[in-house]
Amino acid sequence: MQGTCLCASVKFTLSYSPTTFYRCHCSLCRRQTGTESNYATLVHHRDFTRSAGEASIHSWRKESGYRNDFCQHCGSTVPNLLAQVPYFWVPLGLVEGVEHYRCVADFCLQRSASPSCSSEIQSYHEPVQSLEQLLRVLQLV
Repeated sequence: MQGTCLCASVKFTLSYSPTTFYRCHCSLCRRQTGTESNYATLVHHRDFTRSAGEASIHSWRKESGYRNDFCQHCGSTVPNLLAQVPYFWVPLGLVEGVEHYRCVADFCLQRSASPSCSSEIQSYHEPVQSLEQLLRVLQLV
């Protein structure tokens, strides 16, 4: 499964096809995407390969630990390795074949402009509490 930034300077490959993703409606994710939420999944580092563009990636960080990696050429948010854990955070819009993914959770709904779209999706009014919680929600453990 392949993914790229908008200008294709940053390219990556996933060695398997994830099936689930989550949406976060917090103010940082809304500002990062310019939309009502951020669609993302996690991928174990052994299943992620960056095939081009490492030198094109820049990072912006908040004191809180929030991080946004982006392509210096087109500004697209790109995958980043989570701090101190072996997972990459992957924005879903960069990956080809996302029609096979299923949304399993909405986070930070108290800040959302729109409610969850489906009663089958787990809804949380607060941010994700831990990596373990997110891995369980994404059905990765």
